[in-house]
Amino acid sequence: MDVSIIIINYNSSSYTIGCIDSIYKYTKGLNFEIIVVDNDSKTEDLNVVENHLKQIDFTLIKSTENLGFGGGNHLGFQHSKGKHIAFVNNDVELTENALLQLLTYSQSKPATGCIGLKQVDENGKIFKYSYRQFIDLKYHLFDQKKPVKYYSKLHKSDLSEPFTVDLVSGAFMFFKREAYEKCGGFDPKIFLFYEEMDICLRLKKQGYSSEFYPKASFIHYMGKSSGNIALKREFTVSYLYVIKKNYSTAYYQFLRFILTLKYGVKSIFKPKKHLVPFKIVLKGGDPLRFSMRVKG
Repeated sequence: MDVSIIIINYNSSSYTIGCIDSIYKYTKGLNFEIIVVDNDSKTEDLNVVENHLKQIDFTLIKSTENLGFGGGNHLGFQHSKGKHIAFVNNDVELTENALLQLLTYSQSKPATGCIGLKQVDENGKIFKYSYRQFIDLKYHLFDQKKPVKYYSKLHKSDLSEPFTVDLVSGAFMFFKREAYEKCGGFDPKIFLFYEEMDICLRLKKQGYSSEFYPKASFIHYMGKSSGNIALKREFTVSYLYVIKKNYSTAYYQFLRFILTLKYGVKSIFKPKKHLVPFKIVLKGGDPLRFSMRVKG
C-alpha cells in the first residue's frame, strides 16, 4: 500500500463524502486506501457516511467518543497499512492528482518527514497560512513576519520550488510512515489546534524536515466559527500545552509572562477577543484542565 488517507468525520457527512469522491476522481498511479474515523457523530450523520459505503470503497471506524483531531487521526493510523500517511481534513477537495506528486517527491527525499501543499478557498484565493513558522518566543518577541515574506527572505527564493518550513497546515499533512512513528504521531491529549506545530517540532528533533510543496493545490472549505468562545479557549489551551511539552520550564514560564502582558493590554481594548486567552494564560499551570474535552 503506497498511501493511507485518513479523514475524520464529525457531524459533517456531506463534506466527508465530497472529500472521498474527489480522492477517487483524481488519484491515479498509486495504491491507496481511505480510512474514515467517525468521532461519535449523530446517528443520522453517521448513517449518511455508512450508506456511501454502498457506492465507494473505504474503511469506516466508529469511535464511541469524540477524540478530537489528534486522537481521531491516530486511531485511523492504527488501522492503516500505507508506507505514507495522508491526514486530510474532511472539508478538503482534491482538484488534481496531488497525492501521486507528493508520493514521488517524498520518495526522492529521505530526510523529509512531512509535506504540505497549497490550499485555496472555494473562490481560488490562496490561504496564506498553508505553512508558517513555529509560534515560539522568538516569534513573539522579534519576528512576526507573514510566512511568505519570512521564507522568501530565509531561502532567498520566490518559493516556486519545494522548500523547508517549520510546519505545514494540519488541513493536509503527508507523512512518511517511519517518520510519523519515530516522532510518536499525533498527541491524543490535544483535542483541537496546534497539532501540526507539536508534531513538526518532534519531527525536527528526530532529524526529519517538514517541507512545503507549491506545485499542487487543493480546495479547503474552511469553517467560519473562529468567534466561538469555546474555540478561542481551546486555541490558547492547546498552544500553552505544546509550548510546555516541547520546551523547558523556564522557557514556558517566560513565554507565559510575555503573553500575560500582551493579552492583558489587548483585553482592555478588545475584551471579547482577548479576555478569554488572558484568563487562561494568567492561570497557567496545567492548561489542559481548561480543554473542551475536560469540560464535556
